[in-house]
Amino acid sequence: MSRKNILITNDDGVNGEGLLALEKSLSAVANVFVLAPDSNRSAVSSHLNMNAALKFVECGKNRLSCSGSPVDCVLAALKSELFERGLKFDAVFSGINKGANLGTDVVYSGTCAAARQAVLYKLPGIAVSLECFDDSWKFSALAEFCAKNLEKLISLSTSELFVSVNAYSSDKYNEVVYSALSVRDYRDSVDILEAPDGNRYGFFKGGNIQSSESPRKLKNEASDYAVVNDGKISISRIFAEPYYEHCPADLELSFSF
Repeated sequence: MSRKNILITNDDGVNGEGLLALEKSLSAVANVFVLAPDSNRSAVSSHLNMNAALKFVECGKNRLSCSGSPVDCVLAALKSELFERGLKFDAVFSGINKGANLGTDVVYSGTCAAARQAVLYKLPGIAVSLECFDDSWKFSALAEFCAKNLEKLISLSTSELFVSVNAYSSDKYNEVVYSALSVRDYRDSVDILEAPDGNRYGFFKGGNIQSSESPRKLKNEASDYAVVNDGKISISRIFAEPYYEHCPADLELSFSF
């Protein structure tokens, strides 16, 4: 079987520890190409630069940094001949992110946005994220899991679904659970300060995140938050396109003002 061409990106930056670990592991089983932001772009979601030029800098063989966002990286790699003429990618891996992307996090995550963008371009997209609370980040075991299960992870992503892989920092894992998305309440706020220049400035203030199960979760499903907390690898399949609900047929709207 021929080796697959894999694009790796992230939102932590081209030299992020998680990306380097994933690049090393996947390089043993696939042809790896890296195009990632030149610095941290966390929580940028699907931000796209439409009016500013993007700067690309070579960082090694088949490695480039980009002045834009994770989605910019996917767009540039898949819609140009930035690497080499005629190159066709088989999948996009995004991560390994330094921090989990569970439930509601998916809305804000640049890591997940890159995987989502791949699927919007009809290419498998896999986002990989790691949680840790004591600063003992261990990316190698999760990176090796991705390499050993490369074909299977790619098969889980369809023309409609990207894959989100989450785990807690560990030297090894013994179980994988297909998980439902949790609901995250960030308890965040904005501190407003009056400045000597007469203007007011706001500073984001993170809170103590509370996680709960989604009301859409089926009775026998575990939430991604619970699975990761239990030391297992969580895998969730997520729609790339927004999901809509029908409006009630009996709703009468007024057109008189």
